[in-house]
Amino acid sequence: MRLRGAAVDAYVGQLAELLERFGVVLQRPAPGEPIEVLEAADGSLSFELVGALPDGRQPVLATLEVREEFRALDSGLFERSRYEFEIVDRERDFRRAFHLHSAEWFQGRHLVLVHEHCERPIGRARCDHFEGRPIRDGFAGIVTLMDAWTGDQPDCDTLRCLD
Repeated sequence: MRLRGAAVDAYVGQLAELLERFGVVLQRPAPGEPIEVLEAADGSLSFELVGALPDGRQPVLATLEVREEFRALDSGLFERSRYEFEIVDRERDFRRAFHLHSAEWFQGRHLVLVHEHCERPIGRARCDHFEGRPIRDGFAGIVTLMDAWTGDQPDCDTLRCLD
């Protein structure tokens, strides 16, 4: 996924709007705070959206996190180089995560760039990393998280272990 610099800000705003349409209450950024796209010393851009899912409980028992990073390319383009989409549902006692990070390490070790995490119950996993499928953008990432939350509890035993 490639975007021009100004389009990254618009993209992040659209992701936040999608989360809010699903009823997610953003905690990071805090209510009333602006969404920040951070620029690192190497020119890469990153953002983080963390929210509480509308489960009707206090304290909230289900949260999700959306993080992406875009590395700078020539001519003002940015290419997505990392993502982390995660959901923790304490009520149903599971965690699902979909990651693209440390690409060189994962490519060298497992011959894959993406991986998943599955814990059911939370804190207990059959292995550290499961074979994953790429998630094309943040919109698909959010829908994947919402499907995990509203669907059946994940069956971690059906996933292929990378470790």
